[in-house]
Amino acid sequence: MIIVERHEKILALLEKRQQASVSELSDLLLVSPATIRRDLADLEKLGQVTRVHGGAILSEQYASQMHEQTINEKQSLHQEEKQVIAQQAALQMRGGETIYLDAGTTTACLIPLLAQVVPKVTVVTNSVNHAAKLADLSVAVMVIGGSVKLSTNAVIGSNAVQQIQQLQFDRSFLGINGVTAEAGLTTPDMEEAAMKRAVMAQSRKNYVLADDSKIGAVNFVKVNDVNEAVLVTNQTDQSELEAIRKQTQVIISEA
Repeated sequence: MIIVERHEKILALLEKRQQASVSELSDLLLVSPATIRRDLADLEKLGQVTRVHGGAILSEQYASQMHEQTINEKQSLHQEEKQVIAQQAALQMRGGETIYLDAGTTTACLIPLLAQVVPKVTVVTNSVNHAAKLADLSVAVMVIGGSVKLSTNAVIGSNAVQQIQQLQFDRSFLGINGVTAEAGLTTPDMEEAAMKRAVMAQSRKNYVLADDSKIGAVNFVKVNDVNEAVLVTNQTDQSELEAIRKQTQVIISEA
């Protein structure tokens, strides 16, 4: 197992159990205690863990970055910005295409606009909520199966990723939690990151929908480099956006 994989597994275990000992991690990852101690030292330098006697815990700073707001908490935030971003994203669609629509409150603003595309599009989504709303609007929809993450109503897990890998999309429209030129596209959840990454690999054209509060933010897990998607955002004066423009196309939605 390579170092990056070990680090991811250590962080995932600490997220679930809050604390783990060197011996536990050594047995789980099938490496020596000395290797685990080096890994923990590396993660501590990155500010991701705090070493304690015989083991480690997640650092307070890193634990706070991993907390993701629930869909109800996100629903009322930046509504005007999300609407104009969705309107601009809808202009990128072509009738008759197969579209992937990611779970999330920004992508949800696309739903009524998808129903207006002619000829009708076919939509694949990992959101149970999105699927129900699309069906109500008589849009052909396929919902990916798997485990539902209760805080966001997103379908995640290895079975869901395997289904995605069997499909092809003309365009994908993805939500994201953080966008920077250096860290790329990031999100708090490993399994949601795996879903987004799989979708991007299967899509002819990827669009990331992110309001200006996401620009410059960095979260726990990297999904991809920024040049793997077109960024659709609202008007912002952030200098970070200029750095992003050097790497990928940026579409600005005027409020």
